[in-house]
Amino acid sequence: MNMQQFKQRQKRHILTGLLLAGLAFPVIGNAQINEAHHKDYLAALDSVAQGEARIAQAMLQVRAGQVAHYDFLQNEHIELIRHARALAWPPGGIAASNKEELRGDAAALLNSAESLEWVIADYLRAVAQVRSATSNTLDIAQIAAQQASGSLKTSLDSLQVATLMLMASAYEEGWTELTRAFDTVFESDISEQTRKELQFQQERLARFTPQLQQHIDALLDSDVDLRAAQLKAHYAAAT
Repeated sequence: MNMQQFKQRQKRHILTGLLLAGLAFPVIGNAQINEAHHKDYLAALDSVAQGEARIAQAMLQVRAGQVAHYDFLQNEHIELIRHARALAWPPGGIAASNKEELRGDAAALLNSAESLEWVIADYLRAVAQVRSATSNTLDIAQIAAQQASGSLKTSLDSLQVATLMLMASAYEEGWTELTRAFDTVFESDISEQTRKELQFQQERLARFTPQLQQHIDALLDSDVDLRAAQLKAHYAAAT
């Protein structure tokens, strides 16, 4: 074999090797992409499965006054929806028939996640009403107490203390004591205007305070976690 033939054969070997390597690179690349997508999909599933608990915790923090803005709660809901939407796109390595099932599960999950908007809105409205009513009660009782004396002043001071105790308990305890304090004031010799103003605040508190827990219970009773568990089970079966 002369030198020219040897060089030509070497070139063929090199070209063949490069061709085979070029064919292998996309396979390796696709495998890495699918693996990364798989991990991201599982992470989104885990985040959605814990969404109800995170939102409920945020609701408690809002009720207790531990966060200054309602955005904290609404951002948790936005994050839940964002991850739920991502679940509509399973990794490319999943069979087409399984993808359709997963997308159907994901669509139902997203619908449930989005419906929590109404529960959260009702909750925030109740929080606003309760906070406003307690604040107004304190203001009305304080102004009236400045112009009162004797037993009337004592009853108005007690009403302020009972209202503050209710607020300090995140509106969970002290309702009986507050009701008793209101009744004592109403039995006293207060002006008709003050009576009407305090009665209005008491009615608001009686109406909206129980709703705080009711809306949290409604959120925890939603089927977001159940739909997330179903999607996770179907995804595990498809992989």
